[in-house]
Amino acid sequence: MSDTSVILMSKAIGKWMGTLEQHPGWKEHRRKRFNHTLYYDDPFFTRESPGDFAFPNEIEIQHDVIMTYLGVYQTLNVLKQTEYYFRNHPFRNNEVSKFDHLTNICEMYFSRFYEMKERLKKHFNALKVAAPQYKIEVGPFIKQFERAFDSEIRARNGIHHHGRFEDLALDRIFLTESIAASRKDTGWRREHNADYRRLSKEWAERVRQSGIRLDAFIEEVARATLATCDFLRET
Repeated sequence: MSDTSVILMSKAIGKWMGTLEQHPGWKEHRRKRFNHTLYYDDPFFTRESPGDFAFPNEIEIQHDVIMTYLGVYQTLNVLKQTEYYFRNHPFRNNEVSKFDHLTNICEMYFSRFYEMKERLKKHFNALKVAAPQYKIEVGPFIKQFERAFDSEIRARNGIHHHGRFEDLALDRIFLTESIAASRKDTGWRREHNADYRRLSKEWAERVRQSGIRLDAFIEEVARATLATCDFLRET
């Protein structure tokens, strides 16, 4: 079975990163940044940051391609992690209610789609600079992404511009929790817990399915990146 474009991209990035080790001054710069991160609050250690490393223009362009791709992939992983947040409510003594917990994660989940769209644009812009000889159809790809995740992006925009995410099933979680607390009614408490388990499971499955669809998009991004960037194929 042949490797996917995502796997090939990962291997290519690893090899490309290895070539940087031979670049004059890069190892020393990394050492200084490492030490600054570890000891920045040590009164006997210099607090001056080493700043950014100045690569030659060609390498800087390649670096931008690599880092913007990794930014897209990072957003994918963070989005997928919300599945486990939906499956677990680690709070006790009503520190964070189940209603607030689910609402917060829903909003986190929706926000990742807007972040993904913006990072995709940034990566494709970096590709245009790195490979100007290729015609990269950014607009249609972004439109396809927006259509595929229209409800998530609309929900994110509503949260950002209007107010908190609202959903009837979430409202029911809030009401059953409030009734159970005010009446000290174990029947309502059981009803509340059952509703919460069902809804959290539904949202976790929604994240899992979205992750599968997003994998297909990232596969295309990796394929396009490898196809247009000679420096990744040559490493």
